[in-house]
Amino acid sequence: MNKRLIIFLLTISFALVIFTGVIAAGTIYINNNNGSYDGSTGGLFAIGGDGIQPLGGKQFFVLTAEGLKDLFNPGYGSEDDSGSGLVYTDGEIAVKSNTVKVGLRYYYSLYRDSGVSEAVLENDVGSGFAFGYYDDDRVFTELSRSDQNSLSVKITQGSGLGVYDVKGELLYSVPESGSKNMLAIVPLCESEEAVTRFLGTKYYGGFECSVLGGDKITVINVVDIEKYVMGVCASEMSKSWPVEALKAQAVAARTYVQKAVKTTTYFTKCGFDVTADTYCQAYSGCSKLGDNIVTAVEETANQYVTYNGALIEALYFSSDGGATEDNVNVNGNNGHPYLKGVIDPYEYMSDSINSMSSWTKVFSPGELAEKMELSDVVSVVPEFSATGNVIKLTFASSNGQTATLLRGSCRTGLGLNSIRYTVSRDANGNFVFDGRGWGHNLGMSQFGAYSMAKYFDKTYKDILGFYYTGVGLSYGVI
Repeated sequence: MNKRLIIFLLTISFALVIFTGVIAAGTIYINNNNGSYDGSTGGLFAIGGDGIQPLGGKQFFVLTAEGLKDLFNPGYGSEDDSGSGLVYTDGEIAVKSNTVKVGLRYYYSLYRDSGVSEAVLENDVGSGFAFGYYDDDRVFTELSRSDQNSLSVKITQGSGLGVYDVKGELLYSVPESGSKNMLAIVPLCESEEAVTRFLGTKYYGGFECSVLGGDKITVINVVDIEKYVMGVCASEMSKSWPVEALKAQAVAARTYVQKAVKTTTYFTKCGFDVTADTYCQAYSGCSKLGDNIVTAVEETANQYVTYNGALIEALYFSSDGGATEDNVNVNGNNGHPYLKGVIDPYEYMSDSINSMSSWTKVFSPGELAEKMELSDVVSVVPEFSATGNVIKLTFASSNGQTATLLRGSCRTGLGLNSIRYTVSRDANGNFVFDGRGWGHNLGMSQFGAYSMAKYFDKTYKDILGFYYTGVGLSYGVI
């Protein structure tokens, strides 16, 4: 069959694991005496036209009741001729701006206050700074400038801000600041793109400062979206990872932030679109860039993941442990049809570099009783989704009382790493949660993207089409 291999070692029941997901995570069924195999799929072999080949190859087929199925490319959401899993490519989508405002240090509430009492900015490659403001279109207007390469922004009176040189001399000031009235500072450089150092990290673009709460300064990086995406990729993935995985990360990160620029209301009062921490996407400026990251961003510039003519919520996470999940089973929301659970036959190949490929957490009955507000706990019964993730936990006490955790709380309610696990009891009566993966299991697995690119020669379009169901790739138009 033109070098395609038909696997005789796997029975139809294994195919059902891949394509319907009814079997718990980590279980493989084959036609031996026990009916199951406890090792890695990397240790299995197939017999085909090319002889004996490892199961971890690039193209293998299983025989199911529906005919031959590609074991490593189930084709979720695939409607185009490229095999990428994308419904369409080269479309267009309206976007709001190609400039992003990122909250580096900020005041959001009394419980989320990372503002600074003093903001020191250093021009790392150029000479001097310009002062002024960004208009509603995020275009900088200069009102003054200084040739000083190191500046300090401090609070004056009330919400006023002053810019000082290293000698403490006032260079520029605004009598009042806030989310609608910010002090803008832009580094100057004639020969190359300016870079500013703030708190030990280097950033492209300019800055805005304001006093939004308490007695601290909010510091915002105002940066071109492609430079921002580079900084996200450098924080979310290693610069040594395959370019195609980094491309998938770049498109997902760009989509996530553009949707925030266009629609978010969470940080309007703060004057920025997204934070630089894990409340949004991790962002480290330009301090950690590498050639692969620059290439990945440049070769996917202005590309977005869309669904039915709109930007998607491009969620991603570290590791799915074997399957992603339906959004309704995690957040109770049916409004994101592209966030569908898929069995992931790729990610396991990255287990050797993934510290959370497997994990175990043990609770005593008393610890669970305290968490669930029961007198004691004598049993914990998980309910699994179609892809084998835990979507309900029922705790029972000896007096007949019960308590439950639903959807994403099956992870967060117990402080677990993922929703992909089993529950058992050890010899001491403790409850043992054996799991795989790290994160919320919605959207793209980063270690899965790594494996798809490195071991299966998948492109970023393949990766995006696999993890986001029924989506397309579009170019942004302002």
